[in-house]
Amino acid sequence: MKEKTKQGWKKFGGVLRYSVLPVLLSGILNTFAIYIFVQPNGFAPGGTNGIAVLLEYGTHLNSGIFLLALNVPLFFLAFFLFSKRAAIMSVSSMALSSGLLIAFEYIPGIDVIQYQPQNGDLAYSFLAAIASGILLGASLANMLRSCGTSGGTSIIASIVNKRYRHLSVSMLTAAFDACVVIASFFVYYSQGSNFTERLSPVLLALVSLFVTSKMSEIILQGFKTAYKFEIITTHPDEIAEEIMTKLHHGVTRLSGEGMYSHEGKSVLICIIRKRQVAMLQKILRPYPDTFAYFTSVSEVYGQFRK
Repeated sequence: MKEKTKQGWKKFGGVLRYSVLPVLLSGILNTFAIYIFVQPNGFAPGGTNGIAVLLEYGTHLNSGIFLLALNVPLFFLAFFLFSKRAAIMSVSSMALSSGLLIAFEYIPGIDVIQYQPQNGDLAYSFLAAIASGILLGASLANMLRSCGTSGGTSIIASIVNKRYRHLSVSMLTAAFDACVVIASFFVYYSQGSNFTERLSPVLLALVSLFVTSKMSEIILQGFKTAYKFEIITTHPDEIAEEIMTKLHHGVTRLSGEGMYSHEGKSVLICIIRKRQVAMLQKILRPYPDTFAYFTSVSEVYGQFRK
């Protein structure tokens, strides 16, 4: 009986971790980004969020209504393109975000948390664009890690990709985002008295998109970056000993052959921390006949320390 109860709680925890929590977290982050930073500062971040914000500006209706209306047809499309779980998770997150945006309109005093620009100060709005990008990037990475799709315009991009295979989904999504950003220039055109002020919504949207992309990339790739070195040398024992002694990392040795000289060589492979790159280069310096190159790796599994 206890074993069944334990398994039941474990299964429930798995459901929370892999379905409920990502939806809640993504929806909340998305809502706060739009409500606190995007809407008060008059720019559209791209995607369905940006379209909803532009429609709210033009009609004065809550953006949550438009966000929900835009994602209902995408929900049915997602069922044919992705797994049912991925479709339900991505659309549920957007539905939660829509509901919260609508609910915020009826909560007294909640508008005080909005990041309002001070006398049209562009620097103040610039900070809002950065903050919105951080939250939207975290929301995007959370959904991509949980179900493999972010919903919204990526669903449309996937449909187009099925017809035109030479166009990647990421490129198409970026193109749709660019269309929203360009449209924002005409929607917010009357806000400024000169061209620079009228261009500010586009600049803020580009900043937000850039930060969103970088933030999601950092979260998906991991904060603990490392470097993989591949060293081709005729002094494998001496170099490996120094790496293991001074850097405290293990080394893997492979046998190789130079195809020009047909000389036997050794290939050393090791993973080190970013801060140790200069130290490893210093170790290799006394061996001028050694060739080495390194690439960054986002995640490392297993034990790679000596």
